[in-house]
Amino acid sequence: MKTKLLSWMLICGVALLLAVPTQAATRNVGRIVAAKVQGIVTALNKADNTRRQLHNNDTLSQGYIVTTGAKSSVILVFANGASVSIGEESILGIDEFLMEPFSGKSTAASTKEEPSTSLTKLSVTRGQVVGNVKHLHREQGSSFEVNTPVGAAGIRGTTFRIVFVPDSSGKMTFTLSTSEGVVLLTGINGTQSPVPAGKEVTATFDVAPGTTTIVPGSLQISGVGDMSAETQAVIAKAVSEIVEVQPPAPPANTGNPPSAITPASQTTPGDGKG
Repeated sequence: MKTKLLSWMLICGVALLLAVPTQAATRNVGRIVAAKVQGIVTALNKADNTRRQLHNNDTLSQGYIVTTGAKSSVILVFANGASVSIGEESILGIDEFLMEPFSGKSTAASTKEEPSTSLTKLSVTRGQVVGNVKHLHREQGSSFEVNTPVGAAGIRGTTFRIVFVPDSSGKMTFTLSTSEGVVLLTGINGTQSPVPAGKEVTATFDVAPGTTTIVPGSLQISGVGDMSAETQAVIAKAVSEIVEVQPPAPPANTGNPPSAITPASQTTPGDGKG
């Protein structure tokens, strides 16, 4: 009887262990490096509402809003190997960027996939961005999302372009173009539209004065169509700049999150400079 009782307890113990879900990966605040800063580019820290001008090799993290002026641009290189080229007169929010700790460094050109799982949420409220996202470990919980007034773009390990600008008639124009991979656009009405390589989606709408809120009834979305030759050329140029710039890679994500932007003039060992 004692032997049977011990066996039963052992079986129950194993079953209990199997029933307990695996602990979620611990993710830390990831680092981002500003590269090829041209013109006036600023970063607003939403935590304390402070703003400063960005320079080459400055580092920043989640919780910042990056704004470019006229004839200004910047390439942001993320520690997971992703890069985002921000064009002139654009506003990009880094709402979330978390990564599981990893060791070693990588560059935009050499990295084929992210070094560890990551969660990235960006928001585009004006302007244009071209993103080059490496292969994501989606089966392990990684995700890369870009929110816009029209909807959320789920990036699957892809090269894409998002444009959100006023057109000649005064309406706002939104275009999502995919050069490589697939982007899943989830609209504000809950509909989902896969946008594969070589395709794009365009929308026009009115916004309430001083906001990015769509005026009810004004949103008009085109179906998924072929990407224009002009857009293809813009994306190709942006990607070539990402590769050619070869900015210093963000340092290994070892669990010590950056607390603020590190100016290039205050380089310290291990902050990804030089």
